[in-house]
Amino acid sequence: MLEHLNDNKTYVKLLQNEIGVAVDGIAGPNTLKAAEEYYGKPVISHNGKLVPINFSGKINHQYSLHELPDGSKNWYYRKNNIDNIVVHWGGLNAPHCYQVFFNPKYAHTSSHFLVGFNPKSKELEVLQCLDTAQVAYHAGKANKQSVGVDICQHPQKKYFERTKSWYKGAEIIKNPSSRGPKGDIVDIDPQLADFSREFLVALRSVLDLDHKPVCTDEEVYKIEDVKQQYSILGHHNFSVQKWDPAPWAHKLYHGIDDEMKIC
Repeated sequence: MLEHLNDNKTYVKLLQNEIGVAVDGIAGPNTLKAAEEYYGKPVISHNGKLVPINFSGKINHQYSLHELPDGSKNWYYRKNNIDNIVVHWGGLNAPHCYQVFFNPKYAHTSSHFLVGFNPKSKELEVLQCLDTAQVAYHAGKANKQSVGVDICQHPQKKYFERTKSWYKGAEIIKNPSSRGPKGDIVDIDPQLADFSREFLVALRSVLDLDHKPVCTDEEVYKIEDVKQQYSILGHHNFSVQKWDPAPWAHKLYHGIDDEMKIC
């Protein structure tokens, strides 16, 4: 996932010298490990640099969407400031969501961060697939102003048995939202909800969006109306056709601003 970072060999060499690792101008596993030890916390690739993030979970950089198997790309370089974080749900688990994005046979879609269970490590992880300087295809016209975060658990009942194999706390409930189906859905696993919430708080801080509140309603907004108004929104706030992650939003990011005031 560090291809964009490695375009700037001068920066990588300076970083490697600072964190005490062999200086070769190529950021790889050794540089990542040394950076995490140097900062005492995980790092993300943000605007072409490795920056620490105040997050207790694991950031996995091994799942790159920089180039698809057929040589195509599902991103472009950002020219605008990052104004929003847009939250989605996607896939049955984190690597499954990645494989959907990585397959060029599907519609060219992508996201910066995939949050969920990784069957390989058998733990919850955040997969970073693109640098924040790269615009992902995740929210239509809002792409250029936002960073995409996918919560990798499926809300539909037909996948419930498979969902339970990765998310033991998932339960079937009545949809509490005004968006989406009126009947039963699969609620987000409590551990995944807490893990995702912590990451969203930390990411909002790294992106310098703490001064803007999160969106706590289910209205659909025009792109320009939310640029300076909200820090975190759901995909459902951008399209009447989308309902992700409205039924889970109260567990993922509603109330974050009040918690920050208490702290």
